[in-house]
Amino acid sequence: MSQLALTKAAVLTPFNLIDEAAILIDGKRIVAVGPMDSLEIPSGFREVALEGLFIAPGFIDQHLHGGGGAEISAGTLESIVETAKFHVTHGTTSFLATTTSTSHDRLAEIAKSYACLNDLEYKGARCLGIHLEGPYLSTKYSGAHAESCLRLPSVGEVSTLQHISNNGIKLLTMAPELPGAMDVAAELTSEGIICLIGHSDADYDVTLDAISAGFKGVTHCFNQMSPFHHRNPGIIGAALTRPELSLELIADGIHLHKATIDLAWRAKGADGIILVSDAMAPAGLLDGLFQTSVGELTLANGSLKNNAGQLAGSVLTLDRAIKNLIQYTDCTLTDAFKMATYNPARFLGINKRKGSLYPGKDADMVIMTNDLEVVATMVGGEMISGLISLD
Repeated sequence: MSQLALTKAAVLTPFNLIDEAAILIDGKRIVAVGPMDSLEIPSGFREVALEGLFIAPGFIDQHLHGGGGAEISAGTLESIVETAKFHVTHGTTSFLATTTSTSHDRLAEIAKSYACLNDLEYKGARCLGIHLEGPYLSTKYSGAHAESCLRLPSVGEVSTLQHISNNGIKLLTMAPELPGAMDVAAELTSEGIICLIGHSDADYDVTLDAISAGFKGVTHCFNQMSPFHHRNPGIIGAALTRPELSLELIADGIHLHKATIDLAWRAKGADGIILVSDAMAPAGLLDGLFQTSVGELTLANGSLKNNAGQLAGSVLTLDRAIKNLIQYTDCTLTDAFKMATYNPARFLGINKRKGSLYPGKDADMVIMTNDLEVVATMVGGEMISGLISLD
């Protein structure tokens, strides 16, 4: 196991910023963090000076369909790994492999591929589990999800996938107004699977019932759900006002107007928002046409659309999302980074290991310039991407 001392950089924990700090890493874990003048570097630790840079926790993306030409819904182990290799170059160190609505057999293939990840060594972000976005969605707000693949909620189907994936299902996006959805949510919540409201035509009262049934968050808030109305505030009204619900936001400036992002920030604050990419396979590629599991998609000027002209995911990365959030709101650097690091870690129940830079935590971190450009990414104490080599 290697022993490293990353020194002379600013460190964002992300709760506070230490202007000139050191981080001691022993193997895969952080053993100490603090100001340079108060932290002694033990004998045997290799010092790597990072003047002019700053270190933050690695990003955690709980809603990630693909990138770099790979997509999770291809169902293969390679597609998960290639997605991981692309997004780690943008500072993401952990993610959930997110599906689109598809057949049970294809979902089973994805679950089986995830279960095989533990036996594979690769240099990329760590896949922490699976986010089932569908297939239990509203036909009215299905978006790019194939209507032919939508079906009613089934505990049995999710339980089967959970078994195949070796308990890999972590999140389920579902429309709570569907018959049986509330009972399914209550059952899955009791088994440790987190349910989110998404692709839904639920009104405000149904949304409150969903909270009581165990739903904890809202998938890509504002997108593909019943619109806000002053006499029926719907999902959005509940999402902005009820503390029980955390919001996913796609801060690409395309899915949401910058004023909408600012509204969400002002309503929920630093603790109630989780930045996600919702990235699809073309993320990181040049403009053009792409054949995907949800059909042919066109990428032009940062916007990804299907043949019906609907937005079909994004080509966003979380480093860009943080930049946009800071530009669109008056949030601080610490607040912006919390939404991509600690907040998703807390939401997923892994904040004792990930999402912040403190002794005992996993050594997952991103090294950036003051302009928020990624210089290098470390996963589990290993520098696996970027301009800094420890070889």
